[in-house]
Amino acid sequence: MKIIFILGKYNPSRCGISDYVDLLSKELIKNGHIVGIRSFDSLRELRQLARDLEEADLYSIQFAPYAFSKIGFAGNALRLLAKSLEAKSVHVTFHELWIGSYPGSPVKHTVIGWVQKYEILTFLKVTKPSLIYATNSAALHRLRKAGISAAYLYLFGNIPFSQSQISSDQSILKIGFFGTLYDSFPYDLLGERLKSIYRLTKRKIILLRIGRTRESQGLIKLKRMAESRGFDLFETGELSASEVSKEIQSCSLGISTTPYDVIGKSGATAALLEHRLPILTHDDGDTPQKHLIISKLFDDQIFQLDDIDGPGEIAKYIIQPKRKFINGVAYTAEEVLESLELASRS
Repeated sequence: MKIIFILGKYNPSRCGISDYVDLLSKELIKNGHIVGIRSFDSLRELRQLARDLEEADLYSIQFAPYAFSKIGFAGNALRLLAKSLEAKSVHVTFHELWIGSYPGSPVKHTVIGWVQKYEILTFLKVTKPSLIYATNSAALHRLRKAGISAAYLYLFGNIPFSQSQISSDQSILKIGFFGTLYDSFPYDLLGERLKSIYRLTKRKIILLRIGRTRESQGLIKLKRMAESRGFDLFETGELSASEVSKEIQSCSLGISTTPYDVIGKSGATAALLEHRLPILTHDDGDTPQKHLIISKLFDDQIFQLDDIDGPGEIAKYIIQPKRKFINGVAYTAEEVLESLELASRS
């Protein structure tokens, strides 16, 4: 099968969607498929891509409004792409959807979101994808509310496993932060929970910021919390994927500051989970609880900050023998191929 991935700017190691396409493409090639990647960095390039679209058995659209256009909507360029894909075999994965649909969203975001939603629904109406995926609960819930039949697809981690000889110091509990540090995350509550874990385990808490760090309000809040609680905080700086894997393996617990309802779009959080770390995260309440989902691969590894019993459960988890790494790329590739086969039969 010849598969063409279509996405915005292709920039592996600097863009989560690019990392996703890069790793999934390699896995599909290993399975005997022909894969092409077509990307664009401007609406002019998107229009050219639509005009010059080559023949393929499947076109896999990796959709995110701000990856397709810096202003968040693509107008005629997106309509031209839809027209080029009409009557072809199309599969769409939504990494992000329209903005402005959360409680308390600014009026500007709501207005922009109306335009984005109209563009997305029009694109789907014209292309009639055989498969529509969303990588997180929030996107899945909004698509279904808009009358779109969509399925959950696990977005795997962006860090392959690299064998490590790191031996853990049983007197230390290393807590790993990998990925964006969101400023809306309740860092003070995190400090309380980590203190509870310290009291239960009697192990010194060390916080480790893994990978490239941008100065942000989230980082400032993390540093302030660490100082107030007496935790040491270290930053590794930019690392290779192999080095990141080894640093993750040196940790006993991971923290995801991505809200729980969109945690599925975080390749960094997936990397922590695939390395089998338990994860502390936070539900900001933007998506109704009954619509929250997580991959069944990791349902016993995720703990909520709001759960007062969480520290005790984490303390039990971290004394267990380390579990085997999960190859999320192979898992997702198999799911995609199985879904395509089922769709072709229907």
